[in-house]
Amino acid sequence: MEADEHEHDSTFGGDRASLASSSTSLTSSATKYQFEHGRRYHAYKAGSYYFPNDEEELNRMDIEHHNQKLQLDGKLHLCPLDNPKEVLDLGTGTGIWCIDMADEYPECEVLGIDLSPVQPDWVPPNCKFDVDDFEQEWTYGDNRFDLIHGRFLMGSVSSHSDLYKKVYNALKPGAWFEIVEMECGTFSDDGSVAPDSPSNQWWSWLEEAFEKIGKPIPKIDAFPKLLEDAGFANIKSQMVRRPVNDWPKDPKMKEIGRYSCLNFLEGLEGFTMAPFTRVLGWSPQEAQILIAKVRKETVTRKYHGWQKGVVCYGQKPLS
Repeated sequence: MEADEHEHDSTFGGDRASLASSSTSLTSSATKYQFEHGRRYHAYKAGSYYFPNDEEELNRMDIEHHNQKLQLDGKLHLCPLDNPKEVLDLGTGTGIWCIDMADEYPECEVLGIDLSPVQPDWVPPNCKFDVDDFEQEWTYGDNRFDLIHGRFLMGSVSSHSDLYKKVYNALKPGAWFEIVEMECGTFSDDGSVAPDSPSNQWWSWLEEAFEKIGKPIPKIDAFPKLLEDAGFANIKSQMVRRPVNDWPKDPKMKEIGRYSCLNFLEGLEGFTMAPFTRVLGWSPQEAQILIAKVRKETVTRKYHGWQKGVVCYGQKPLS
């Protein structure tokens, strides 16, 4: 990626589209949310997920969904689906991926599961949401789904090998598992983002927090082997570079950078407060000081930072 010649400090704004929050066929206990540091967290299996589920975070998820489609040239998945009948989305968040999938495949039943009942009730008739924990025993049956999809489950998975075995069993022979993740770190090709920069210090501490709670975040090059060990074949892995702001000259990368910046700034406080205060023992004030430093660096165009994303998918063998 080549830097834009018109570099200066900038902040980025934009429209914020959000799905309305509601619940369908849910117990009241799942909506008795927890509150901490002015943010709202899930109630079902309270404390097992360290990021918020409030409107600010839901807005960010929808921004991320838009940015993912930009990065994947409008595609919702990269695996070669053929006339799917049932699809499962793990940790669905606002459910926007499921809704888009249900629109794209009207003959397919799309199920999204999450710890939080924050998805809308105005959805396509072939789309459904359940409150469920993919870390627990699965009750979906074997050989059922044509695609199981997981996006940004980082910090939510105790054992990737155990989860991927459940995924494998729940897929039909010939069906696909696709995972979308990011690697902790801000990278630069010209050395403008130092290893000890505020952003990289933040990433390092975030990794440390999730290591401590037993939910380590893998490097992106680990996913093909994880899928292979679970029995998947025809594994493909594609690294996706996302600039942290609009410093690149290339128009497409510049637009991705704008949304990446907005997404990161919208989520930074939510990504930070619970892991850093609950796990690392920081005070809220210490966390806010680091957040301010990372925000300032993130919007500075002279730092040509980018983040590593990955789309990795594999197929359950036919035999």
